[in-house]
Formats: sequence, structure tokens, C-alpha cells
Amino acid sequence: KGRYKGLDYAILQCKPISSSSDTNVKDLSDELCLLYKAQYFMDSFYRRAHAHNVKNLPTMKWNAEGAFIGTLVDPLPHGPTDGTNDNRNLVYDVFLATPLLSTGSLYREVKFSGNEQPGNNEDMIGRVVDAYSHHVLVDSCFETLISDIQGIIAPDHSVRLFDPQAHTYVFLPSHDSGYWDKGPDQIQLFRVLHDCNQFCRALELDSASDIPGLHN
Repeated sequence: KGRYKGLDYAILQCKPISSSSDTNVKDLSDELCLLYKAQYFMDSFYRRAHAHNVKNLPTMKWNAEGAFIGTLVDPLPHGPTDGTNDNRNLVYDVFLATPLLSTGSLYREVKFSGNEQPGNNEDMIGRVVDAYSHHVLVDSCFETLISDIQGIIAPDHSVRLFDPQAHTYVFLPSHDSGYWDKGPDQIQLFRVLHDCNQFCRALELDSASDIPGLHN
């Protein structure tokens, strides 16, 4: 946790057990890029809703605004070499900073989908999130699927989403969205398992899914 320009931030790094300084930089950069990409599709989701006169949707945002990659100015102290616990606050000199999310008894954290499990939620907010996932696939010409969607629902029913993953249809492994990206197989799985709900239909995503290979 830290503060920047008077705001509380979460300071994030990869776990040192399964990463190095180089992979930490790559993974954090991939996370930040995907966070902004997910928000881009959220903005286009609401534009689609406006175009189809779909009203009274919950306010949803990804925790992207104000997020950044930072680098320490001063060198890090060396970690212990005698087998004792490494109690340093940071283990790499590069970190991802995201606005600290509100929590408490009035806030509810919800997992809407998994990395390999498309969401088929039953409540209203969850169904809107499922429609957003469908929209991303359609809006990206079936080349991107945002997955592992989770967020915090506030007392006013607004939703702040965080820590997305994705699957992409790319021709070179080096161009995928990150270590979590399992490519076209997961996109096809969504095509098979996703059930269009009332929001998908109101946004005419079901008719946009008539592309060969997409099943609802």
C-alpha cells in the first residue's frame, strides 16, 4: 500500500518464487495494458447500450484510471542469504500501482467468471457482466475475450472491476496478452458455453453471433 498525489494505492509485484526481475516487468506491463484495454471495451459497451436504447445498466468501470508502472529511484537492499524470511516491502525495482479499492461490510467482492470458466450468472449485475464479455468478443471481431472477471459491488450497486485476464486469437505466441492467455481454444469454449441473456439480446449481440463457429 502507498500514497500518490494524495490518493491511496495498491502496490503490486509478481511473487519472487515463480518470477524474475525481467518477467516481473513483462507481467506487470501486460497487466496494465490489459487493464486499459478492458476499459476501452467497457466504454464501447456503454456506447452500444446507448445506440440500442438499453437503459438502467449498473455503472461498471475497470480500476484503470490512474494506474501506472513505477520504478524505484533508490536501489533495493539485498535480500537475506542465510535462509531467514525476506521481509522487504518490495523485491523488484519495478511495480504496478493501482488505486486502492474501497472495501468493508457494505462492499461485496464477486467473481463473475474464471480464466477458463465463462460466466453464466443469475443475478442482474452478473448478467450484465456476461453481456459485457460477449460484447468484447463481438467488438474485437472475435479476436479478444476478457476472462477471470472479478470486482467489488458498492452500496449504490456500481461495480469496480480489477485484475482481468484475457484470451486472444493471435498468430504468434509472443503477441499474446500475457502468461494467462490460452488463445483460440478458450475463445471457442466461450462460444460453445455462453448462454445469451436478456442483455445480450437487447444489445443484439445474439444476432452478431451468427458468425460461423459461434454457438449460443
